[in-house]
Amino acid sequence: MNRMKASIYVLLGAASYGVVSTLIKMAYQHGFATQEITGSQVLFGSLFLWLIALPSCFKKKTISRKHLISLLLCGMVSGLTGIFYYLSLKTLSASLAIILMFQFTWIGLLLEWRQTRNKPKWNHWMATLIILCGSLLASATQLEGDSLHLMGLVFGLLSALTYALFIHFSGRVATEIHSLIRSASFVTGGLFTNLIIFSPAFLIEGKLLDGLWFWGLLIALFGSIIPTVLFMKGIPHIGTGLASILGSVELPVVIVAAAVFLHERTTTLQWTGVWLILIGIFLSENKTIFQRRPFKEESSPR
Repeated sequence: MNRMKASIYVLLGAASYGVVSTLIKMAYQHGFATQEITGSQVLFGSLFLWLIALPSCFKKKTISRKHLISLLLCGMVSGLTGIFYYLSLKTLSASLAIILMFQFTWIGLLLEWRQTRNKPKWNHWMATLIILCGSLLASATQLEGDSLHLMGLVFGLLSALTYALFIHFSGRVATEIHSLIRSASFVTGGLFTNLIIFSPAFLIEGKLLDGLWFWGLLIALFGSIIPTVLFMKGIPHIGTGLASILGSVELPVVIVAAAVFLHERTTTLQWTGVWLILIGIFLSENKTIFQRRPFKEESSPR
């Protein structure tokens, strides 16, 4: 797979994540709680992914126990992202919480630097700085008067760390295994995390029949199935650092989806932030734009 195609996969996966916050708000409006939404999401996501991964399981050799355990453990770590993010929302505004989670961009660069021992390229650092400034502007309209709660800050930064780890693991753990099998294993690990932390009471209380099944399936599609499969296919070909930068396209999609489906008002400041994020993503893929071409000396006539 070429680099451009892999980058498009990651962009589409991150854009899919951007729709999730709007869907969750709509599910809240229908009276469902956080643990019910996240629980049904990972349940339907893992079931669907294993269903479509079955043909690959039969075609390929059996996955080793070591690979399966590694994928499940990595999935359990990545499954903490949504939980930490929701916990940060209890004491922080949505804008500050998303800014904290967006620290995954530079955390991803550091993870790749530590893993490969290769210093990130200058355009990746520049793109990260521009994206962080853009995310601040895009969220600044709701930051006034926000109280800084210590545990909220901690949970917000933990969500950034676990999201960066998810991107990192997506490109490095058991990459020789079919992407559908890896995706199903990852989401199953997230299901285990959710069932350990939250009560699976929604399975026996009839919540699924009350309409939770619809929101669970819809959020699973955009929050578990599409992004996980696309990340598993694309990230191994571009690396953690660039994938973390490309993943920041999630915030512009969040703003657009909220404006279209929830009719939330957007400001010029927010759109300025969105454009900065897009510029940062463009810069990360085009390091030669501002690069000086080497001077070629002309041979002097003799």
